[in-house]
Amino acid sequence: MMTAPGRVRPSPGPVEAAPRVLCVGATSESWLALSRALRPLRCEASQVPSLESAFLEVRHARPSLVLVHWRQLVDGTGMGLRALRLRLGAEGPPLILVAEPETPAEVLEVGDAEGVEDCLLTPLRTHELRARLAMLEGAGAPSARAPRERPRLVLLAGASGPLAWGGLGALLEACGHRILYSATVGGGAARVVSHGERPHLVVAREGPPGAPRSLFPPRPQLLLAGVPSLTLDAEAPVRPSTVLPRIHALLGREASSLRVEERVRFCCPVSFGESGPRGAEWRSGVSSALSPGGLFVRTLVPAKAGAAVGLHILLPTLGERLEAHGVVAWAHAYAPRGGVSHPYGMGVRFLGMGPPRLMQLRQLCQAEAHP
Repeated sequence: MMTAPGRVRPSPGPVEAAPRVLCVGATSESWLALSRALRPLRCEASQVPSLESAFLEVRHARPSLVLVHWRQLVDGTGMGLRALRLRLGAEGPPLILVAEPETPAEVLEVGDAEGVEDCLLTPLRTHELRARLAMLEGAGAPSARAPRERPRLVLLAGASGPLAWGGLGALLEACGHRILYSATVGGGAARVVSHGERPHLVVAREGPPGAPRSLFPPRPQLLLAGVPSLTLDAEAPVRPSTVLPRIHALLGREASSLRVEERVRFCCPVSFGESGPRGAEWRSGVSSALSPGGLFVRTLVPAKAGAAVGLHILLPTLGERLEAHGVVAWAHAYAPRGGVSHPYGMGVRFLGMGPPRLMQLRQLCQAEAHP
């Protein structure tokens, strides 16, 4: 029996899963405000009371974003934030700390040391959450940067990590550079192949990259052809204060605005606003390094490089708010790292800092450097 032909319905296209936000912390007014802010964003939100519960939760469902209330870093026991970060994986969803203006600096330091990549200040605002969800979907990437402001890719051949060579890698990361680390020159060749991007500079302690060609297979030789190199004496200790100016000169960067060796570890909440046609839209982050000349703001949604920003720097130790203006020297918005080491956030250089505030900053830096 034949049936009359009818309209063929097109098969439904793939349905995009709504982003899932995992909130870690006991029910409180802050979490109720978070639920209200997430409601219009078309995302799936769930809450667990502790880090231990979150560790078990991510076994079953992988979140797009993890928000941790700051009190979990004070009252939490057992697994801890570092274990949760390891469970999520290096390329896993970002960890965001939800803090308050009075959150102790010690808590922010713990979060910075254990893998927190951003900070939201209460009261939570919908536009801040929307910006982070858009960045995860690739819709909120900042506009292209000028070549002189674009962070460079540096291969450190012979360095096992950021703290090797007197912390040279950590200082380069604080300048906004992206770093490929390798314990040997031969390992550096493998990293270049796997990453597939031509570095802007090779720094080695086992000889210049062009000389020991037997250590480099043909493909890295092509990738490294013409790349500037800096060879450090393998027998002498590395002094970052003398090596950094040489590296910046080879990369064509202005060393005067990148004096990260003067920065001290200083964790505090920061709000920043980039001027626009409708005024400044303020966003939050956390600073982990401060100097009289500028600061580093850890955030997934930085302002674009070269932008002028207003700053509200909350100083927990003094209970004060420092207002300042600056320009973004470099910016790393959220994107998969792909094996490259670099911090999410932006480096801001202070502009027009008055003598009283500049003196206060110098005193803060001296107090942190010499407790």
